[in-house]
Parts: sequence; structure tokens; C-alpha cells
Amino acid sequence: MGSYLSTSGTGSNKCPMHQTKGVDHIVLLKTRPDATPEQITSLINGVNSLSTIDGVLSVSIGQVFVEKSWMDDRTGGVTYALRVRLRDKDALHKYQDDDGHKKIIRDAVAPIITEKPVAVDFESHLVMG
Repeated sequence: MGSYLSTSGTGSNKCPMHQTKGVDHIVLLKTRPDATPEQITSLINGVNSLSTIDGVLSVSIGQVFVEKSWMDDRTGGVTYALRVRLRDKDALHKYQDDDGHKKIIRDAVAPIITEKPVAVDFESHLVMG
């Protein structure tokens, strides 16, 4: 598991082997209403393929939802969200510069979004059960 394991500062009594410190990269997308099912499939497959980049620990993407019976719509028009968990900041830097990552943005993301995505990165401990 390498150097991203951490036992300090967690405030938890969980086993240290179940806590990994890493970087989360969150991206919020507003897709065009006329995006085709094939374009959405290309987006999802492209994002999932990012898991092969060195330093990427996991990838997830999903369509944003609102349960209207009990949730307020707080999406601000965001239709898809993705999360990439990375080993550390160096892995994030390599991920951002990766040719495959740039190709996904160019070929699968850019053609179907209505505006520049919102993206945030943060370090955290991932507590696994």
C-alpha cells in the first residue's frame, strides 16, 4: 500500500491499515440537454478508463439526482459528478498531465458540456470499513 498509509491525526480507533491518506479530485459537469446516449456512454467509459493512470486508486462517475419528494434541488444545473481518488499530490500532478486524461477531456467531456467544469482537490483520510 505504500507511503500513503497514515495513523496520525485521525481521531479514530479504527485499525491504521483501514485508513489511507490521499487526494480526492472532484469534478462537476453540466452536460448539454442534447447530448446523445452514445456521447454519455463515451464520457462514462472515458472517465472509468482513467483508473489505469499510475497513482489513481479509484474512479467513480454518476448522474446527479434529486429525490423531489424529500430533497431540495441544490444541483445548480450539474448533471454528472466524478471523483478520482489518488495516492498523493504528486499523483494528481501526473494525472493532470497524462495524455490519456487530456484526450478524455478533449474527446468525451468538452463536446458535451455547457460550461467549464467545477473541479476541486483536497487531501483526506479515507476510512474503510
